Amino acid sequence: MIQIQVSAGELLDKITILEIKNERISDPKKLTNVRKELVSLEAENPFDLNNWTELSALLEELRMVNRNLWDIEDQIRSCENISDFGDTFVQLARSVYIQNDARADIKKRINILTKSNLTEEKSYTPYQ
Repeated sequence: MIQIQVSAGELLDKITILEIKNERISDPKKLTNVRKELVSLEAENPFDLNNWTELSALLEELRMVNRNLWDIEDQIRSCENISDFGDTFVQLARSVYIQNDARADIKKRINILTKSNLTEEKSYTPYQ
């Protein structure tokens, strides 16, 4: 196993993604791997979410965005499967980066709130 330092936002993001995988994946072999990784990362989570309302709220926002991203990716793949690259496909594709920007913002707010010594930075061409 390789151990690295990550920001609080990155750790909690990964945990929420694994929680979503745990809910939505049905393949037993894949679930075994997902659950193993989830348990491992939860063991490294130093935050008591029961006593940190603001962090819990940010984590719920992050879960919602990651669920949205999962749903969007599924819809994009459905369009791809039937070679439908029309308006729906374009709107879905555009929504990926909008959701990813929201995700990065939430992770940054988590890092600020937790006083994380590492912070992920993003830099893209503005679109708004």
